[in-house]
Order: sequence, then C-alpha cells, then structure tokens
Amino acid sequence: MISIDSSQAHVLSVRLEGLIEKADIQTMEKAFEAAFASQDRVNLIVDMAQWSDMTADAMAADARFEFSQLDKMERVPRMAIISTKQFMQALMSLVHALMPMVDIRMFAPEAMDAAVAFAAERPAIAPAPKPALTLIETGSPSLIAYELDGTISEDDIDTVMPVLNKMFAQHEQIDLLARIKRFHGIVPTLLTNTSLLSAKFTAIGHVRRYAIVGGPGWLGTLTQMMGSMLPISMRHFSAEQEADAWAWLKS
Repeated sequence: MISIDSSQAHVLSVRLEGLIEKADIQTMEKAFEAAFASQDRVNLIVDMAQWSDMTADAMAADARFEFSQLDKMERVPRMAIISTKQFMQALMSLVHALMPMVDIRMFAPEAMDAAVAFAAERPAIAPAPKPALTLIETGSPSLIAYELDGTISEDDIDTVMPVLNKMFAQHEQIDLLARIKRFHGIVPTLLTNTSLLSAKFTAIGHVRRYAIVGGPGWLGTLTQMMGSMLPISMRHFSAEQEADAWAWLKS
C-alpha cells in the first residue's frame, strides 16, 4: 500500500509498504496533482524501507505516471529516499546525472529525522535559466561546433536544431564538435521530446565524425562506447587537445 502525508508545507511524504498495486499508484498520482496545483515547488520524501514488491499492472501504471511527471521535476528541489536497497543508490546517481537540479539523497530508516529536516528546508526560487548551447563559428559549410555550459533546455534545442536540419539538407555528411565546459544535465521534458528523438536518428546517417572536447573524465569512456555502437567516428579530446580535435575533423 501507499500512504500520503501532505500536512507539512511544500513537502509531500510518500510511504510504500508491502505489495504495491495499481490502485496505490492512482492514489499517489492524485496526491501529486494536488500538491503541484497548490504549490510552485514541492520537496519529496519517499519512504521505501517497508516496500517489498509491485504487481505488473502497478509497474506499468507507475512508469506512465513517472513519465507524465517529468515536466514537474524542475519544481522538485529536494528529494529524500528512505531505503536500504543498494540498487536505489545506483538509480539515484543516474537520476542526479540527468537532472542535477534535483538534490536527491538517500537515508537509512533510522535517519528519518535527518531526511525530514532535509526536505523541510523551504525551496529557493530558481534563477532564470541561461542558454547552455552556443554555436561556434567554424569557417566550414559542413562542420558544426557548439559549446555546452549548463543545463540543456528546450530553448537550446530550438537554437541548434534548425542549423542541423539545414546542414542535413545541404550535405550528405557533416562533422560535429562539442566543447564541454560544464554539463549540468538536461531539462526532464527533453527525455520525451519526440521531435528531438527523431532528429537524433536522422543525425546518425549524416554525421561522419564527432569530436567531443573537455567535460568530466567519464565522458571519454562513454564516447568510446557510443562510437563502437554507432556508424559514426567519435573521439574524445581533453580541453588541452582542442586544436587536435579541430585538425582531426578537418582532415
């Protein structure tokens, strides 16, 4: 079952116990709708310490529910997860990588007071977002370069995609360079943006070489992995090797 406590201002507490069924997901959905309708920002406490399993139809309903809430995640500054399950830590790391605007932390059941205190802090008003993608002049009609600094939003995609589509129409193959200064994730709604997904598939057939410059250390491993899976020559360069990246693309 799922029990909800919304008695504390700007905090929604969800407790999962035993077997979760489809009706429980519907109860949670109504609670979320009410909370976000009455407040612009909501911190979450999700107590999973007594959760044991979930029925198949509840799992499907939960997946639909979570996707429907992606556009609200920017309004969730803090999320406290109460659990002892190791897989939750890995899942939290993935969520934080994609949506670093959410401060998500895991607490043991005996640290419930700390979790409540963490969620009780009144959420600050988020500053207006700044553009994260900036096009870089390349001097080549078939080479697109951009700098990434911040969180990728719908507006950033609207800036870059028309340029990409125009070049796809004019050239059978193009090259890309991405200079990564700071990557703070993506706006959650982009995960379900069908036009963006379609553009990514289109790009696969048009991109010859893709150079990624800078960024966190794990980006090199990810670039190598993606390059082995896609028909695109991809290479990662350190920030100090940017000249080498330009030379490789123009060779």
